[in-house]
Amino acid sequence: MDLMGISISTGSACHSVNTEISHVLQAIQLNEDYAKGTIRISLGKNNTEKEVERIAAALVKILL
Repeated sequence: MDLMGISISTGSACHSVNTEISHVLQAIQLNEDYAKGTIRISLGKNNTEKEVERIAAALVKILL
């Protein structure tokens, strides 16, 4: 995603340097393998629908 100019994170916003599985994902009893593969995409009020579509297209390109 970085090579596509899109920034994502594997951790929670409040613990971005922590590599442990999120307490939220643990609370919902998400399988550990899935939890380790989650990403966080942060959006703000100034993001556009076109930007969200670009992120979605990039994810599809990577995953397929």
